[in-house]
Amino acid sequence: MAQPASSGPSETVILYPPQFEALAKNLGQSLGTKMLLCTCNLAACPADQSGEAVANNVAVFWDTFPSASGERDPNVKVLHTALVGKHVVVLLSQDDTTNSFAQLSLVLWLQRFLVPTGDDKYASGKWKDTVHDGAFSVASVASLSIVIPWYRFCQMERTSRWTRTADAAKPWDNKQSLGQWLDIPTAQVFASLLSADPPPVPLPSTAGAPSVPPLPPKQLLLIDIHDDLKGVPVIESTLAGSGKWANPTKPYDLPTGTGTYFASAFHSFLNTSFAKSVSDVSSAFVVFPDVGAFRRFEKMVLASLPGIAPDHVLFIEKSRTGTQISQSDNLYYHDASGTKCQRETLPASASVLIPDDFTNSGSTLFGAGTIVRKHAAGSLTVAAFVTHFVAKYERAVVDKFVAKLYSEGDTKSDLDAFYTCDTVACSVAWLQEEVAKRTGPPRATVFSIAPVLASWLMGHHTAAAADSISGIQLASPRGIQ
Repeated sequence: MAQPASSGPSETVILYPPQFEALAKNLGQSLGTKMLLCTCNLAACPADQSGEAVANNVAVFWDTFPSASGERDPNVKVLHTALVGKHVVVLLSQDDTTNSFAQLSLVLWLQRFLVPTGDDKYASGKWKDTVHDGAFSVASVASLSIVIPWYRFCQMERTSRWTRTADAAKPWDNKQSLGQWLDIPTAQVFASLLSADPPPVPLPSTAGAPSVPPLPPKQLLLIDIHDDLKGVPVIESTLAGSGKWANPTKPYDLPTGTGTYFASAFHSFLNTSFAKSVSDVSSAFVVFPDVGAFRRFEKMVLASLPGIAPDHVLFIEKSRTGTQISQSDNLYYHDASGTKCQRETLPASASVLIPDDFTNSGSTLFGAGTIVRKHAAGSLTVAAFVTHFVAKYERAVVDKFVAKLYSEGDTKSDLDAFYTCDTVACSVAWLQEEVAKRTGPPRATVFSIAPVLASWLMGHHTAAAADSISGIQLASPRGIQ
């Protein structure tokens, strides 16, 4: 286990990629701490190096090397004086894989980096001889908290055996026991990359070994992880087995969606927005669009909505053939004994929520809305919630989703409202832009997960960070605002 790099009082700061600036500001306000500007705008970086950058809260410049092909390699510059010895929270955005390496590089670099000795001789030589001469010191942050609101690589969490077929609609088959093709489980592989140590300190040729501080403690937070959750999330063994994380150990708890590395925005939404919108729990129904979502969140719903009947927590069965997804028209639930039962009708004036952890296009959510209305005994309201509005990371998919949500007449949407969080920066920005073009009350609402992150950070800080954030209090448990 990594040990704290320092034990004295230190400041907590927030770093982020440019697309998470709004989330970083909200998190800073929730924590009552400093949000350092991380920019790709050169004008935001002052030309004077006398400390003006610190005063302007500029800490990271996400630069790139120019390329005629349009593909740009990272050339990131960091104001190290603003970060040495600080407790640093890093928000990682995974909506754009082109900057994944730059963000991962920052995470590794913060844990141990070289600071060349300030000397005109080395400056005139473009700092090429600093390592050779041992003219450098080794520094790090005091502690590191890595927050990944949307863990993009969770969609492949296991290895199957596959056989190539001649069927164009279904080119791969994983039902053959001797298939020779294997999946790479990207969920675990990326967890291993996050767990890696930074590069070792080079040994100078003309000087003794440099003084190297211990690696700072680091912790990781993921939100509403996409997982089958048969006991323990699949990536937890990878993270724990690395021995590199300082997270306090906590068994995964289905009713709250929390664990050693996990917190839940859906739990917050249920306990604040949805619970407050339902005057009588007997009129509330939660319908999961597939069995996987039901397994992940059934116990959370039962715990968050005290008194809700088991036959008000329903699910729809979904099947996939090639790229085609189909949903049955039936609504199922588990009775007190765990037996699968079918519900025929939903009463008039019911308030129905269709939740999931993420959506790629919204088709399953809209499909579930249509199925719900087929079972309605009268007028009811139907809303959908997903923590992660992925929308295939495409503007056209978002535009189509909004058009369908606002459709009227013969094609009127079966969803009255849609709720999501700001975990996928690009898709959420497009969603908000499209909704702003519409007249009337908005049918889509985006909540910030900043209070969820702040609550977790204050409850799971490392020992080294205790002095800087122990005095920050949330007045009461806070939902998504």
